[in-house]
Amino acid sequence: MDALPPHARARFEILPFGDLEKQAAQIPQSLAITVTCSPKHGPERSIRVAARMRELGHSPTVHIAARTVRDRAHLDELLRASAQAGVEHWFVIGGDGAHPVGQFTSAVELLPLIAAHPQRPSTLGIAGYPEGHPLIDAPTLERALHAKSEFADYVVTQLCFDTAAVRAWIIAQRESAVTLPIWLGMPGQVSAAQLLEVSMRVGVGPSLRFVRKQRNPRNLFGLFGGLHGARTRRLRRALSALAADPQLGVAGLHYFTFNQLAATWSWQRASIDAADRATPSHFQRARAGISRGA
Repeated sequence: MDALPPHARARFEILPFGDLEKQAAQIPQSLAITVTCSPKHGPERSIRVAARMRELGHSPTVHIAARTVRDRAHLDELLRASAQAGVEHWFVIGGDGAHPVGQFTSAVELLPLIAAHPQRPSTLGIAGYPEGHPLIDAPTLERALHAKSEFADYVVTQLCFDTAAVRAWIIAQRESAVTLPIWLGMPGQVSAAQLLEVSMRVGVGPSLRFVRKQRNPRNLFGLFGGLHGARTRRLRRALSALAADPQLGVAGLHYFTFNQLAATWSWQRASIDAADRATPSHFQRARAGISRGA
């Protein structure tokens, strides 16, 4: 993957349920697939799905949410199960559960224990929030990122439709000595309804503020339907331009597939082919879009 230019490097995020096994088996190349951690199904399910992705020839990363880990003994069990399944990569987050199942509430608490564990994964990833977090104030979020960075190998940004905000956030992190490679999160080939649901859940800044003001469902689906089509393509071009800037240290694009894995992979491949055919002015136009906040 490292031999590819950054705009062509990709990770594909899936949810630990549905027909993922069938889709993954039909894809004729090894993908970097990340399996989320659901409060309902717990981290054990995510590890099992990640193990199956590995058996199908893919390179899996399992998400472990701190709020789903009961205690250190439970962490030992999860690390042992992951090692036995050959799942060598973890992505550690706080989690969406309203109430933690045990003693851990954030990735800041869990990461040092994982990093020091004799069965620690080979790589550890963490989340970044270019537009902030709906439940965490900005100074706390910034301190947490710096604390987590000491134990992590890379950062993945949460879904953000404002590429100017993404660029400003990356520059701010570089100026504050966060040097980790950054993967830029963006939607895959998903429906308007799925985009609306996740944006309201994770608190995507401008999108969420827009949603709160709306009373007409047609307005909501007009916004997110547009993002599903031309705006998603424009977003990808703009993020690809960020990835092409060596000063920013972008590793590649991270696609939130919402289990539309095969469709997102096909679209990503077609987008790479189109970008490879583009002239240098393609990225110049994309960078101009960034400056306007596309």
